[in-house]
Amino acid sequence: MTTLPTLAPASGVWRDVVRASAILVLLLLQIAVLDRNYHFTLAVAAPAPPLWFAVNTGLKWFAYAALFGAVAFSALALANGRDYAALWRRDAPEHAWGRWLAAEFACFLLLLAALPLFRAEAPAPPWIAFVLWLAAGAAMLACAALAMAPKSFWRAFAAQSASAYWIALGIGALTFAALPLSQNSWDTLSAATLHLSYAILQIYEPAARVDSGDFLLGAGDFAVRVRAACSGYEGIAMVVSMLGFYIYAFRRHLRFPHVLLLLPIGVAAIWIANSVRLALLVSIGAHISPQIAIDGFHAQAGWVMFLAVTISLMALAHQMRFFRADASARSAKADPALTLAAALLAPFAALMAARIGGAITGDLWIGAALIVLPAGVLWLYRAPILRELQRIGWEPWLIGLLVGALWIATEPVGESALGAWLAQQAPGGDSAWLALRIVGFALIVPIAEELLFRGYLHRALIARRFETVAPGAFTWTAFLVTSLIFGALHGRWLAGALAGAAFAFTLYRSRTISGPIAAHIAANALIAGFVLASERWEML
Repeated sequence: MTTLPTLAPASGVWRDVVRASAILVLLLLQIAVLDRNYHFTLAVAAPAPPLWFAVNTGLKWFAYAALFGAVAFSALALANGRDYAALWRRDAPEHAWGRWLAAEFACFLLLLAALPLFRAEAPAPPWIAFVLWLAAGAAMLACAALAMAPKSFWRAFAAQSASAYWIALGIGALTFAALPLSQNSWDTLSAATLHLSYAILQIYEPAARVDSGDFLLGAGDFAVRVRAACSGYEGIAMVVSMLGFYIYAFRRHLRFPHVLLLLPIGVAAIWIANSVRLALLVSIGAHISPQIAIDGFHAQAGWVMFLAVTISLMALAHQMRFFRADASARSAKADPALTLAAALLAPFAALMAARIGGAITGDLWIGAALIVLPAGVLWLYRAPILRELQRIGWEPWLIGLLVGALWIATEPVGESALGAWLAQQAPGGDSAWLALRIVGFALIVPIAEELLFRGYLHRALIARRFETVAPGAFTWTAFLVTSLIFGALHGRWLAGALAGAAFAFTLYRSRTISGPIAAHIAANALIAGFVLASERWEML
């Protein structure tokens, strides 16, 4: 029979936590003092010998990588936080910490007193003093660790987290290496994006040209400047944030540290996709229309690529045994969840494809007619979609009308050339175009967007097997992530996020995807009616 460890009373636990936290804060302050006062370049006459410079630079890199890695490891350790806490609470109450803290402070005073050795110039590097100083620093860190917890804790801690140390150290090194990007206004990333985009453009564009000095990428008479805004950092930040939310939400279903590989994969994928987007942007601007390239393709393609990368990597994590905590094999072909996922995701993918197609051609008739793509996909998957729908009352429709009214009231007045274009159409042509556009705006778009956001993504953020989640289930992660992404997709991010929150509210109230679909249709239909009555064409 196994005897469970006796835990300390609550008051004793809090005392131990406060003490350990104080020791950690003291250690960080001591490291900051030593870092501020240690200047290895002053220890020898200039120029510094190559070996001395290399060793000290490597030490600096390792120290900062370890610091950032400690932060990364803390986040990684959340996956097993309860186990670590129980282990620490078992050993900490009976730990004799005072002598270790005294030894730690003595090491710090010794390190501080030895700093003058590295301030006065010498004809040769003070290697012996340097090695002894590093040894005292290592002793200080070891004493601080033993002051916070006994050896038994650290042995068990290391046994559970050996592989995670190297992952965290690598993340810390990458984080420290990324700092110069922010210090140099992202010029390094912009230059890399510029040259990758140029390499892609050269594959099919004989008139491709690049000006590295001015960060210009062009073809023919059209060129764009690839600086910070086009470097890809926004897409990288969005992908990292989205995947970070996903990993945190599914931390008990994913395999650590393996799943952290999704982050560098996502960064690489969105950066390459952004370079492809810039190459296509230049071609569209050079051969079709600069306005279409900048006003149409630029934004739409960015969102399509962001969603493609994030959703694809989430699906990959769900399906690959390498990333799943439950590594049991499942037959993908026999999984009905894949059919449902396709039914919920494919209409939105077709909608994005239609928008890009309309933007590339620049023909408003083609843009309106391409609504048949998502409509056709909806018809193709009508059976699994209809099984997700249920009867609802009047409340979602009323909430949708309120969202539409607030959207109209807060929409800034803008300019649109659509009115002049409609006036130039043949008799009946303007009505036919508006009919296609309104059907898409008020019916197809709401269905496709709600199937993605509230039908799939909301449930996928709650459980790995999303099809087992009731449509009306609530978690803060699912609510906030879907609302924020919905807002960002619609340009007016605050108004869009609030609209997404309102549609999510109808999901919780109706407990069926029919609720947000109805609310979204009501909102868009009211906006469409207002546009027809007021000729505020920029809102379509």
